[in-house]
Order: sequence, then structure tokens, then C-alpha cells
Amino acid sequence: MVDVIAPEVNVAGGVDERPACILIVDDERHNRELLEVMLKPERFLLLSAASGEEALAIISRQPPDLILLDVMMPGMDGYEVAGRIKSDPNTKNIPVIMLTALDDRNAKMLGLNAGAEDFLTKPLDRAELSVRVRNLLRIKAYSDKLEGTLDALESVNAELDRRTKEIASAQAMADAATARLGRLQRITAALSNTVTQDEVADSVLREAILALECDAGAVVVAPEEGAELTLLRESGTLDLVMRSFKHREPPRSRNPYAETVEKCHPVYLESFEAMLARYPGFQDITKEKSRGAWIFLPLGIAGQAVGALSFGFDGPRHFTDADKHFADTVSRYCAQALDRVRLRIAAAAALAEAGEARMMAEHANNAKTVFLRAMSHELRTPLNAISGYTEILELGIRGVVNPEQVKDLGRIKRAAAYLLRLINDVLTIARLEGARPLNVISIPVNPVLAECEGLCALQAKANGLVLTVPLCEREIHVAADAERFQQILLNLMTNAIKFTPDGGSIEVTCDDDSGVVRVRVKDTGVGVRLVDIDRVFEPFVQIDRHLTTATQQGVGLGLSISRELARAMQGDLTLQSTEGTGSTFTLTLPIASEASLSPRVATPAAQADGRSLRSALAS
Repeated sequence: MVDVIAPEVNVAGGVDERPACILIVDDERHNRELLEVMLKPERFLLLSAASGEEALAIISRQPPDLILLDVMMPGMDGYEVAGRIKSDPNTKNIPVIMLTALDDRNAKMLGLNAGAEDFLTKPLDRAELSVRVRNLLRIKAYSDKLEGTLDALESVNAELDRRTKEIASAQAMADAATARLGRLQRITAALSNTVTQDEVADSVLREAILALECDAGAVVVAPEEGAELTLLRESGTLDLVMRSFKHREPPRSRNPYAETVEKCHPVYLESFEAMLARYPGFQDITKEKSRGAWIFLPLGIAGQAVGALSFGFDGPRHFTDADKHFADTVSRYCAQALDRVRLRIAAAAALAEAGEARMMAEHANNAKTVFLRAMSHELRTPLNAISGYTEILELGIRGVVNPEQVKDLGRIKRAAAYLLRLINDVLTIARLEGARPLNVISIPVNPVLAECEGLCALQAKANGLVLTVPLCEREIHVAADAERFQQILLNLMTNAIKFTPDGGSIEVTCDDDSGVVRVRVKDTGVGVRLVDIDRVFEPFVQIDRHLTTATQQGVGLGLSISRELARAMQGDLTLQSTEGTGSTFTLTLPIASEASLSPRVATPAAQADGRSLRSALAS
């Protein structure tokens, strides 16, 4: 009989199912033909082999669903063939029915011991043969289905194990992040109450050493620019590497403190060998007398390091991204706190100096003293945005830097730039300098509104206010100086936040008409009396100072400068207000056109306002 490639294994007997494949093995041709005749009505796919060797060859190529195996064959008998089939993992599940003319118990036992599932005695009964073949095929089909199900279940269990491990790993990472977040919050709270550099260093070292699980830490600073580093505070026992800031051997240019401060970049040394490879000047230090790993972090202020924060570990340590992020965050917090302390000391010195000169020019000194005391208000406007977005990034809420964090960082930079420009403007007026030339260009209004909303949203939320800044229904371009346009809007929005009580709302709207654009900032704040509406635009005037806290009060220059800038750009700034109900400031600027975009400096009206500001400062 010609060999035929068998179809896939299936359950036999169904009308729509593919036929099961049966291999008939017998050395007698007429026996094979008889079996084929008996099984042909069942529509099985029948294969035949005349010897045990031929049968094994067929089985290796295309395993059948069932084997009818004669016992007495020359060469390899049926017992041996059955034994080989059942010893092979790939064929052991194929059911075997052994056929023999012997009718004794020993012959049947030999067949069953060889692995046969059933035993038939010749001559065969067709009905019995058919029933036993069908039963074994059905059992095999169920067995195959069960095996497939078990394989699928094993695969599912393996996937569940993998996901369970991933969840456990993620949970461990989340727990660690939560713990470090708590440390950062405690550091932030502690630093907010520090008034000296020693207190800053104590707070940072106490929490950071626990969070990083290190054994020693130190804060070193330079008392002034270009000076040698000195130890501000230490915790634990410092080895020679951590004390190298004060030694000239090895040379300062070759120790980790020098590299950290000069490059304003952190240094991570994960082992003693890594330290020696990077700083060979420490070759006289023995491994037994030094730490096993180190972190050196710059205390950067305005892009320059004023000192360094160092941590030492007893043994080698692999620093993960989470370790580095936490350490970098701690160093930034420490640097900012030190900067605040230094600014506070500098401010105190400036106030003391102003007090000594008060007798020479009482009125002028009084105005400048008010200016210096209230300057913190103008500084806090952009610093609130900086602090807010820095908090989002540094607390790890967004995790590793992604597009959202890039946007936050951009806002931080722009807020800092705005603060610098604001300070320069105030100092320009104070020094009696002339009006700054304007760079009037076509500016789309919507992006500026969105930027200002982002810079003020956190401050409004902190004050319990609802800030709404819907975009213009269509894109509108104004003719204005980009920096001055944003400065005016931020002054108006932060002013509204300052004078609107908790639970109030602020809405910024925009429309255009007759060649001009009107941006309105409407609040539900304390409002202004009718008699005081014109005075709010005078320099050094703040209406109802008792309605704000000392930290909220400014110098009264914001609205004066804003109206001057608006008029310099061929526009104006006006106010409508009802006491106890709220105020609406309206900024009017020309729509961008060929005529409105011509180069200009301050208009005569703006120059007059500038002269009034300077006169007030000089009086």
C-alpha cells in the first residue's frame, strides 16, 4: 500500500472531521489486506508496513493515531517494536493494539508489559476490532486535547509567575520611591525653617544619610568666590577621600571635590578601585582605611558651584538611577536653602547699611527701604512658578524625564528669565536710566495666554482660587514686544491672585474690535474705590495694604510699569472696579499690521510716565 502523508491528529468518527490515521504492521500481506478490508468502511486513513523496521521508519516520518501491531514477525517482533514506540517521548502516547494467534496469558502479559494498550487474538472479529479501535482513538483524542490544555495552562502559569514577579518588583520600587519621597518632604519642611547654613547642612545630612543608607556625609562650602573649600558640617567618620577638600596632596585639581565644584557636575565612585583609577593621587591610601564607594554632588547656584555635598559608603555600591536622582535632588534643595540663607544675610546687611545712612537722606532712604523690604513680593511671583514645577519634577511624580517634564523645565527657565527681566526693569527705573527700546513684532495671543496660565496656575491653586484662561475663538496676532506683553499679563494675573480671597475666581478673556485687541483680567477680589482707580497706576502706591499680608505686599510699581509699557506699544491699560465685588483690568494693544509693526521706543505718554516714576524715586 502506498504511504500517504497523514493529516493532523484528530478524533475519529465525526462526519465533518478528518479521518484518523491507522498503521497496520504485519509480515503477512493477506493479513494486512484483511485488516484494510475490515477497517475501510470506517473511512480511516490506512498505512501499512511489512516489518518492524519499516513500521518504525513510517512512525518517525508521520506518527499515526493508532497502530495495529502483529506479534510474531521475523527479525524484530511486535514486543520489541512496541517497546521502542513506548520508550520514545515523541511516540509513547500512540495507542498500540497487539495482534497474535497465541491465546495464552503469558503472551498477553508480554504485550501489555511492552506498553500495548490492548490485545486481540486472531482470527479477528470485525465488530470487536472496530469498537476497540474507535475507543482507543477516542481516548487518544481526549488525551491529546488534555495535553494541549495542560500545555496552555503551564504557559499561562509561567506568564502569571512572570507578571507576579514584575508586580513585586514594581511594588518594591514604588515602596522605595514612596520612602524617599517622604524623606524629600521632610527635608523640604526642615529647610523651610532654617535660618543658618549650619541648620541647612544638619537637616540635609540627617535625612539623606538614612535614605541613601550610607555611613558618612559632609557639606563643604567656599565662604566666598575663589576661596578654599571649608567644612560646614559632617556626619559619621570621614575618610581621607572625603577630607581631601582641605589637603593639597593630592593636588586639589585631582580630587573629587575639585572636579565636582569646577565642573558643577556630580561624581559617582562605585568602588575603591574605581576611585583609584579616576584619582591616582590617592594611591597611598589603603583600602582598609577608606570607604568603599562615594558620591560627590555640587551645590550649584546660578550655574556655579559654591560647595559640595559628599556621602561615603562602607562597601562597594552600584548607584541606580533612583539613587542618583534622589542625591541630585537633595543637593539642589541644599543649594537653594544655602542661597536663601546667604540672600537673607545679604539683605540684612543691606538693611543695616540703609539704616546707617537714614540720617543723610531720610525720605529717599525710607523709599528705598520700602523697596528693599517689598522686593520679595515681586521676586515671589516667578519664584512660585519655579518652585511649583521644580516640586513636580523633583518629587518624582513624573518619573524619568519625558516630554511632559521637558515642558515643565521649559516653563521653569522662562519663569526665571521673566524674573531677571523684572528685576532689571525695576533697577533701571531706580537708577534713572532711559526707556528700554521695544522690539515690536507680530505675536499670537493664544500661546502667551497659555504660558501665563501655566506660570500662575499653581499660585492660584495654592490660594484656593479658580483661574480660567480660555483661548481666543480664533487666532489673533498683536503688535507688541513679546517679553513686555507677557510681563504685563503676568503682573495683572498675579495682582488679581493677591487681592482675591480664598474661594474666588479669576478669568482672562480676549477679543478684537476696530483694529485693537483687548485682553481682560477679571477677578472677584476686594475691588477698588472709585476715588482710588486712577491712583493705582501711580508709582509706589498700593490701595488697602491692610487687605494683604506683609509677604504679599509689593512696592506699588507693577501697575505703573505695566501701563507705561502698554502705552509704549501704542496701547493702554485701564481699570473698572467695584469695591467689595471685584476688578477688571483691560489691556488694549493694536492688531499686528504693517503700520503697527514699525520700530519704536517709548511713546511721549510712556516717557512722561517714566519721568513720573523716576521723579517719585528721586523725591
